[in-house]
Amino acid sequence: MLASPPLSQLSQLWRDAPLRMSAAALVLALGLQQAVVHSDLDDRIYAAWMRASVPAEEAGHGIGLFGYQAETQGKPLAGIGSNASGLAWNGDTGTLFLAINNPEQIVELSPRGEVLRRIELSGFSDVESLDWVGGSRFVLAEERRQALVLVDLNETQTRIARDQARSFSLGIEAGNNKGFEGIAWDPRDNGLYIARERDPMRLYKLLGLLDGGPNAQISLVADLPEEAGALAHNSDLSGLHFDPVSNSLLVLSDESRLLSEVRPNGRAVSFLELSRGWHGLEKDVPQAEGVAMDEEGTLYLVSEPNLFYVFKRGAGERR
Repeated sequence: MLASPPLSQLSQLWRDAPLRMSAAALVLALGLQQAVVHSDLDDRIYAAWMRASVPAEEAGHGIGLFGYQAETQGKPLAGIGSNASGLAWNGDTGTLFLAINNPEQIVELSPRGEVLRRIELSGFSDVESLDWVGGSRFVLAEERRQALVLVDLNETQTRIARDQARSFSLGIEAGNNKGFEGIAWDPRDNGLYIARERDPMRLYKLLGLLDGGPNAQISLVADLPEEAGALAHNSDLSGLHFDPVSNSLLVLSDESRLLSEVRPNGRAVSFLELSRGWHGLEKDVPQAEGVAMDEEGTLYLVSEPNLFYVFKRGAGERR
């Protein structure tokens, strides 16, 4: 759930709001917030207040997660017992690709969550996330190895051997199975956002890996502006997706049951609560692990052990 904001955050949001409430109204809002702490009403008031606090111009250029509703929820994926993890949308094929980390494999899915194909991952270990990076190429992230593996996957392939793929090991703050839990391709600079799950939570960007051969200049960028928004409301990071239409980064947290939209300036401007009663959900999303979005703005989500979700914009809301 969304955490109640400290006074420092409230003050900052107050300064950012285009239409400022009177001092009396602010005091009333603070009092009401404290009166409904520990209730669902508290979350709803805070979400509504956060939505109103975002400048109209900034909100208009974003995705606007507040307006999404669940269309498919908790659909078990056929033949997949557990370990559903990262999720990616392939704009060329119009299909989804799901990472399974035990046994190591990729599963191609239709937008309705139907299993179309299974691809064995030979020699891979603890694959937690993946993303499509154009053409037939995908990047896979191995959590414990702290490695990114660049692979080619054609439309009929059913096996990928790690020893025939290009890999890059980072080894940043490695250990304790708290490594890469999400990657997202940014076509603007051909970079890769990388999320470290926790202990500590971090957001990085890797540049150069997708640009050339073994001699490409590769650099890792830390202290990103987006990191502040990615960490602000979350107790862990479990998945990422970059939307090239809005230039927003979607940040998923399974422990916080929250999907956040983070703008390039680092501000979290909209949220999708993954708890019962929000966005038409009949039950909590138990352990959200992967998120993807198609060109129409439809959101796809997977949760442990094998559950599939689809969220679409409300009636009258356009991409």
